[in-house]
Amino acid sequence: MFDPLKKEKAKVQQAKINAELAKKYSQRQFEKAKYSSKSFISSPTGIAGMFVAGSINGATSDVPKPISSVIVSLLLKLF
Repeated sequence: MFDPLKKEKAKVQQAKINAELAKKYSQRQFEKAKYSSKSFISSPTGIAGMFVAGSINGATSDVPKPISSVIVSLLLKLF
């Protein structure tokens, strides 16, 4: 039997397969990124980075000037 839409149906089927593969690949990449970010955050480098970021945030927030200058001077002495 002759099917004039055979090529179009094949293209649609292939597009569905490609979309499913892309979705699975995206999910796998997301899980990989989530795992690597969790492992970085729990590493000593990540902990030190969070401490430094929190110190800078605390030093630049609305706190009295003497406390922030002490924190900044301590950070400068560390580095």
